[in-house]
This record gives sequence, structure tokens and C-alpha cells, in this order.
Amino acid sequence: MARERTSARAAWFICVVSAGLTFTLVVDWAVFGKGFSWTTAAMLFVLWPHALSDLLRVRGHHRAAGRARAAGSWSPFLATAALWAGLVLGWTRGEGTDWLALAAGLLLPAAGVLWLAGRLTGRRPRRARGPSGDRPARA
Repeated sequence: MARERTSARAAWFICVVSAGLTFTLVVDWAVFGKGFSWTTAAMLFVLWPHALSDLLRVRGHHRAAGRARAAGSWSPFLATAALWAGLVLGWTRGEGTDWLALAAGLLLPAAGVLWLAGRLTGRRPRRARGPSGDRPARA
């Protein structure tokens, strides 16, 4: 698990990058009047939970890091929703297709289905075993 060996510097770096992206997203949208960047918002949905869980874990808050990591497991679904919202809004305005956002919007749900299938098949053997790890006796 590479995530368990994240250093404090790397955790802080990811937090600073996430904060910088959030700041530029808000400033570009609210101050300069540029359109809202749904692709950047989708990336932030994925970055923030991982950055916070790494930072909390490095600082010794393991329970809070676990909660942030659990919340982060749902972030690809939010990122997919943000990508598709940006694509659909762009299409309704007559804009062209952002092919990178479209590819990510198609690949993220496919990866989510594979992740869900792996989680479901990975739980079945553990459920069939007893508390000591042995299989229950057949009748």
C-alpha cells in the first residue's frame, strides 16, 4: 500500500495543490467571470478526500483519516457527475465536446463498476468464514 507510506511533505504538498486549484477555480468563476470549470471541480472531488486523509493520518488522527478515506471512496461518483454536468451544459450551449472530459466521464463509471464487482466478490469468502477464520461445518 503506497498510501500508508505517504510522507508529511507529500501530504502537505497535495493539500496545498488542492487549495490552490480550489482558489483558482473560485477566482476564475466569481471574479473574472470565466465559465465554471467542471473538469477542475471533478478533479478536486478526487483530490481533497485523499489529501485530507493523508494529512490526518500523518498527523496521527487515524480514525478521522479513516473517515475521510471512506468518504473519498465515493468521490469518483461525484467526479463523474461533475464531468457529465459540464459536458451536458456545454452541449446545451452549443459548445464542442471536451474529449478529455468525455473519456474520463466514460472511464470513471467503468472503473467504478469494476471496483464494485471486486468489492462484492472479495467480501463473499470473508462472510462465509467464522470468527476464527475457519469455514463453518456443513450439516
